[in-house]
Amino acid sequence: MIHPDRLTEPEAAASYDLKLVPALLLRAPDPQPPLTGRISLGAPVVRPLSAVQAAEGDEDWGDFLESQSARYDYLLLSLVCSFRPSPGGPPFTDAGIGVRLEAPGQPADRQPIAWSISPKRRTAPVAPSGSLTLTANLMLVDAGVEYTPHRAGREKLFVVGMGERDSDPEWRFTATPETPLVGDESLALIIRTPAGAPAQAHIAVAATVRERRLGLIPYRAELPPALRAVDLR
Repeated sequence: MIHPDRLTEPEAAASYDLKLVPALLLRAPDPQPPLTGRISLGAPVVRPLSAVQAAEGDEDWGDFLESQSARYDYLLLSLVCSFRPSPGGPPFTDAGIGVRLEAPGQPADRQPIAWSISPKRRTAPVAPSGSLTLTANLMLVDAGVEYTPHRAGREKLFVVGMGERDSDPEWRFTATPETPLVGDESLALIIRTPAGAPAQAHIAVAATVRERRLGLIPYRAELPPALRAVDLR
């Protein structure tokens, strides 16, 4: 039987307020202004995982890392996204956070991938716990409220993570009357990348708000350089 091990996430050094730029709408008489102060993103924290660290902590995933060390490195990337309410302003209906992984100069079959992602699916927001749970083969175990099918699929998913084993994982959030898109969300990736090769993570953020007069308006975030391209080494 595999016993999961706890990893404490290091705190991010900074948090960035994002500027949300609206899409051009033909039905709008005037261009919509950008939104500010509604979404912030913590500086991503990257932590290499090694068999030596696992052995020092008496953790179960050391053997797996040792077996992979000649070909691959494994990294933990974590960040926190904060959705803020706007009194009297339009609410978020949905949002998406994507990560594109890249190893410049490496062939297509040697690009980094999201080995595991968290959260994968939940029906309600969960406050960040500051720790992550890993299995012996470095799969992240979601904490908090899990998704379980209920009453012929009536449960509404609040967040869905997708793209495991691909180079472009993402999380999609959907607000419901019971779960508005407000608060902090902790996101994490285990990244598998070619051993010793430089690698980067490119982040993208988008959201949709509901205006009383114009309906749904999609926005994309203008990210600072520190978030647009994150050096994983």
